[in-house]
Amino acid sequence: MDYQLDGRVAIVSGGSRGIGRAIAETLAREGARVVIASRTESYLDEAAGSLESAAPGRVHAVAADMTDPADIDRVVSAARSRFGTISIAISNVIGHVIDAQREGEGPGAGTFQTLEPEEYRREFRQLFISSWALAQACIPDMRAQRWGRICNIGSSAAREPATQLPHTLPNVVRPAVAGMHRLLAARLAQDGITVNNILTGGILTERNASYWRWLADSRGQSLDQVTSVVNEAIPIGRMGEPKEMAALVAFLCSAQASRVTGQSIPVNGGASVHL
Repeated sequence: MDYQLDGRVAIVSGGSRGIGRAIAETLAREGARVVIASRTESYLDEAAGSLESAAPGRVHAVAADMTDPADIDRVVSAARSRFGTISIAISNVIGHVIDAQREGEGPGAGTFQTLEPEEYRREFRQLFISSWALAQACIPDMRAQRWGRICNIGSSAAREPATQLPHTLPNVVRPAVAGMHRLLAARLAQDGITVNNILTGGILTERNASYWRWLADSRGQSLDQVTSVVNEAIPIGRMGEPKEMAALVAFLCSAQASRVTGQSIPVNGGASVHL
């Protein structure tokens, strides 16, 4: 199927690794011009080299903190200068609580009684502001061409709070992100712009593997014990791969998906229990 993405300009935050990188590669292979952004230059450089081999001349990398609106504006300006009018915005920012645990910084388990207000502010900035600011920066281009695709890579916690996890922050902030995208979808529908939120669950990325290792250590368990619990909760019996996420995002960015908007779509192997 031709997704009719040839020449479309996309920005993918968190595009150097995992889900973001898979999305960037898939969009570039479909003909899009893709700007990837992330904070860690070593990962970014490696990803850019690999993606250039897969899709020559279609990928540009910009080192940036995609939770900082000023940096987001800089990435958007770089995308316009390099490739032209922006058509696609993919927000893929991991929550601070998981990012910090991945780096060995904490915070550890937290409850409503123990978490400080600053921790909530930090998680809100990491997840909500990053996605909101990228959309706001790209919407003028999309409105001008009356065509656009906005996708947020979220979490199943937006719909079903993960009460078994030892922290509360994502369970609180993720629903706010999904709500923002639902309202944005209604506001932008008449402009030919679709907005969707992807609810991930059990995707085997390097970051998630690091998080599961942290979780195993915090519980005094082995990594196999933790990941087996994850697999048992998934009806298909296995974790997902980043390329499976990327395939859905590519479709949502396609011409064929023009009537799919305002949705929160789970990609979790059937683990959701809601109707």
